Amino acid sequence: MGVMITLVAIFNLMTAVWLIFQRLPDPVLAWSVRLGVLVAFAGMAVGYVMTSGPTPAQLAAAQAGQPLTIVGAHSVGTADGGPGLPMLGWSTTGGDLRVGHFVGLHALQLLPLLGFVLTLPWAVRRWSRRQRTLLIWTASAAYLGLVLLVTWQALRGQPLLQPDMLTLGVAMVGVAVTIALLGTIIFVRPVRNRG
Repeated sequence: MGVMITLVAIFNLMTAVWLIFQRLPDPVLAWSVRLGVLVAFAGMAVGYVMTSGPTPAQLAAAQAGQPLTIVGAHSVGTADGGPGLPMLGWSTTGGDLRVGHFVGLHALQLLPLLGFVLTLPWAVRRWSRRQRTLLIWTASAAYLGLVLLVTWQALRGQPLLQPDMLTLGVAMVGVAVTIALLGTIIFVRPVRNRG
């Protein structure tokens, strides 16, 4: 599994590099696809972390001479397969790396969808190409921040729905910065030179 994750991640990264050099008809949509692939790479990297090495329990079992049938885990601070959120199964007793993996992978759909929305006639009339491109960059940075935040939370052994004050504080700073940037892009009109 770790080998396949690595191969898929490498191919994804190669696609992102290839897309950067392609001339696509609309720069807003082009950047949304490029950045969506790059943020998805971060989500794929979380999958690599899950399979990169044995857990302490697996290591102890291997040292005791037991064969390892599984190497790695998606849960942090608790055993895989414990109590989980309905339908998703994400751990409710410890950190779960599947959250960051899931969120990151879906950048492949969400960021290009946002780019498509920003190419619709009402968005083109409302904002300049530069503003719409900046909206894509800001949304992509915020989305990457979310992937990193939920992964960091999981690595610290916290269930998704039970963040500590540090996690909440970092999240609130991220939201405030994102809102400030979006507000600046949307509502501040560029000053035009006269003369």
